[in-house]
Amino acid sequence: MEEKNRALPANSIADSDWLSNVWNIKTAEKIKVFLWKSLHDALQVGEQFGIRNIHVSTLCARCNAEETVSHLLFTCPFAVSVWKLAPFPQVINSAVFNSTLEGWEHVKKIHTLPSIGLGPGTLAAWIVWSLWIARNQLLFEKQKFTPEETISKAISDAREWMLSQPPKSPAIMNPLIRPEPTPNYSARCSIYTDAAWNSTTGCAGLGWIIDDRNSSSQHTATSTIVSSPLMAETLAKKLEIYGVLCDIYHLSLSFKLVKFVFIPRAANVRAVSIAKQALWALNQS
Repeated sequence: MEEKNRALPANSIADSDWLSNVWNIKTAEKIKVFLWKSLHDALQVGEQFGIRNIHVSTLCARCNAEETVSHLLFTCPFAVSVWKLAPFPQVINSAVFNSTLEGWEHVKKIHTLPSIGLGPGTLAAWIVWSLWIARNQLLFEKQKFTPEETISKAISDAREWMLSQPPKSPAIMNPLIRPEPTPNYSARCSIYTDAAWNSTTGCAGLGWIIDDRNSSSQHTATSTIVSSPLMAETLAKKLEIYGVLCDIYHLSLSFKLVKFVFIPRAANVRAVSIAKQALWALNQS
């Protein structure tokens, strides 16, 4: 019976807010699982070896005190030094924490300094993970890291993890041009347009065909100062395409319904033909 009582965590976790304490923390999934195990006193530390009668030292490899989860992550002098080096607005004295839950609920709420730029809980999660890794490397690989090296590793890993996260999806913008809910299709007309451009002369011929229910009409125009096919296609004279799009937008407000559709050149032969005729007539003048 005494062993069973000893196996229970020193801190009561029955009413713990697991979403806040673990699953909503912005950190790697493996660290969330590690936090969950830590708060259940389920890490393979010296205390657990003693409970299970495993003939392994139950003492902390750094200070020879009994190795519990709260000791490893917060109250060991090594852990205390690491937490004091953490770039938080106030110095954390983790030696005063009475349990793993008390310590974690305190450190998870603290933002880092602006120069670090990590939200509450993120760096704290990587610190407890780094303490665990440093402990294992000391025990199994005989590698001894300083508190300065441990906190630097935690900061570096936390930043690297944050930078690797996919960006948030941009907010969906409402369309700039909105048709009426019930447009009157019976009165609509179709406008076909194209441009022809001469790279030698820098001239362009522009053509429009307007089809409505009752008739079809053709319209042409020419320009002598056109810098590229793109500018010819957008009907511009040494203007950026942004200005052209603004003009199109303002003109579209005159219509109840506007629909822009790309038409392949092979299916737009009438507009192509009159645009070329306009350009040919300009070159002949």
